[in-house]
Amino acid sequence: MPDQKLKLNILNFENPVDEIECGFYKEKIESYAPLHKAEYPKILWEEHEDELKDISYLYTNFETTKDCDYKATVQLASSAKFSAHYYKHQIRKHFLTIADVAQYDFVGDVEVWFRDSKLSTSKYDTFQIFSLRVQFKRVSDSPELLVSYDGTTKVLNKSLKELKNFPTEKLNKVVYNKAVYKYEYLSPEIKQNHDQIFPKLSNELKTFLEIPWDKPKFGTKYKDYFQKIRGFYNKYLNTSGFKSIIPFQEGFIDMPPKRILRTKYDSNNLEFGNEEVGIDPKAFIDKGPYSPPHGGHCKFFFIYPKSERLGKVKSLYQYLTEGYTYNGYTFPAMDEVLRQNFEMLENKSVAFDSIDTVLDQTREFLKDFEAVPNTRYLAIYVSPISKDNPDPEKRLVYARLKEMLLKNEPGITSQVIYKGNIGKPKYNFHLTNISSALLAKLDGIPWRLKREPKDELVVGVGAFYSYTDKCRYVGSAFCFNNEGDFQGFKCFSANQTKMLAGSIREAVLKYMVEHENTKRLIIHFYKKMSERELEPIVEMLEKLNVNIPVYVITINKTEEKDLVAFNMQHESMLPLSGTILPIGRDQYLLFNNTRYQINSRISDWPFPIKLTFSASESNLLNDDETIKELIDQVYQFSRMYWKSVKQQNLPVTIKYPEMVAEVFPYFKSDKVPEFGENNLWFL
Repeated sequence: MPDQKLKLNILNFENPVDEIECGFYKEKIESYAPLHKAEYPKILWEEHEDELKDISYLYTNFETTKDCDYKATVQLASSAKFSAHYYKHQIRKHFLTIADVAQYDFVGDVEVWFRDSKLSTSKYDTFQIFSLRVQFKRVSDSPELLVSYDGTTKVLNKSLKELKNFPTEKLNKVVYNKAVYKYEYLSPEIKQNHDQIFPKLSNELKTFLEIPWDKPKFGTKYKDYFQKIRGFYNKYLNTSGFKSIIPFQEGFIDMPPKRILRTKYDSNNLEFGNEEVGIDPKAFIDKGPYSPPHGGHCKFFFIYPKSERLGKVKSLYQYLTEGYTYNGYTFPAMDEVLRQNFEMLENKSVAFDSIDTVLDQTREFLKDFEAVPNTRYLAIYVSPISKDNPDPEKRLVYARLKEMLLKNEPGITSQVIYKGNIGKPKYNFHLTNISSALLAKLDGIPWRLKREPKDELVVGVGAFYSYTDKCRYVGSAFCFNNEGDFQGFKCFSANQTKMLAGSIREAVLKYMVEHENTKRLIIHFYKKMSERELEPIVEMLEKLNVNIPVYVITINKTEEKDLVAFNMQHESMLPLSGTILPIGRDQYLLFNNTRYQINSRISDWPFPIKLTFSASESNLLNDDETIKELIDQVYQFSRMYWKSVKQQNLPVTIKYPEMVAEVFPYFKSDKVPEFGENNLWFL
């Protein structure tokens, strides 16, 4: 394994004092910290257990004892949760005199904002955001301060008092007195000072005020991130004032080399046509797909703006049927890529007048649609609007068109291509991504994992918050075998845990009928699965008399407010792909990127994902080799993304359900059509 010197965004510190005397109050007091009973110090439980077990919250400012209900001298080293709250209270108090905003975020970390004059304008102020989390012996043997950079946010320069005749339903969060509030929950006392309340700019509000949306930044994110937290460290943390609260050791800590793990050397291997093996997904263009489309025949037709027939549509037709040449490189015709002849139905397409008529005109077209038996149909929708269009009504057309085609008999899968991209230089890169998605939608397999087959079922459960109707959707029972072959999916709302268990039950039964010696069930979950959510699944397996181990791996993005590692021996600061870092009990960081080897060309800089393990029996987690094998599987499943040939940091078990849930809330029906449950139409 190549050596890596990895630095973490953690500062070690020691308790500045061994103990503090505190007063605790039953009644809520303004500006005092609320302590949940899980945070009560050990000494308080020992002295008042009978009284405290029925009290959910106590309040303290960690200093005053006058007229308190309880008083205790707390040993900081023996009450970790209490100590964390104590330090966070002190940190926020310190930054209230320095930062523009100093508050607790939704997970209880201290969040501080600083105005960036270079990024601010006459319309809005831009703030750089940092978070500070206190934790104990997660990575090291000392108390730890996790320092993270959370990007920027914009706040309108005008107060609510200055916004005349303003539609307040467009307000979500506002800034008042160095804290952020939900507008709808503002107290009457705060509203009295409406000249000091400033709207935080959501995308909806930016659109209304004609302020451009933020564009995602590409490039060396690790280096930029490290420079941000190092600058924050030098200016605001490495000071006598802050170090009197958190007396940290100098500099961010290093990860001990012996704790830096890697996935297997061959985990990047993919299998293409004719048993060819490689690590680059683009190889399916030359080597051929692992498996061409299923079924007898493939027929394509267009749904396109009438005004683009002789321009964009004609060009796209030529690219698909004849190939595309740019700068001496030729992308082959699509039948060569698919290894499957297809027919382009030139005279059976939908030429719509405008985005407002596309649904009606397609519906009329489908009424007279005559299908040929044993044929796969695919509609190519040339969209006049991009997927980033801020108008939700226009974005809704995309979803409703998908649904209409899926509900048709027979079901029709579809590929959306934005007209603005057609004919751009280097369009061969677009065609490469389009062709892998087309293959998958036609039930072909562009590439698969090169791994030893095992009889085990992998189920991905993902979630997405829908702003269309303010509810969370879960793509459930997104099933794969251990080689990454798609086995179908269901889709439910998040509170339907029994239906989730039922859909997994169906998948397990189906799989076990086909595989008599099924060894285990592996669930990839988008958040930590609670006992309440896991219980119906375990009960279901017991009723089936299925005595197989169940592993649950929670898979979280770490784009914000979390642990990151930086490779100090490489210019990009990016750890090698497949690097694994243990960061706590049953918890790991996994790095998925294109830096497969020391000198690999880097095309993207995704942050790591965080994995947390649980199991149907706790002793299953004691087998280090099994845990390492399951991490390897997560890593490999991140290479099975067929929407493009770009390496992903999330495995498809989480990525695909999220993609479905982005579209599903826009469907008219509350159920995905049956054809759609066994097709990758959402790619």
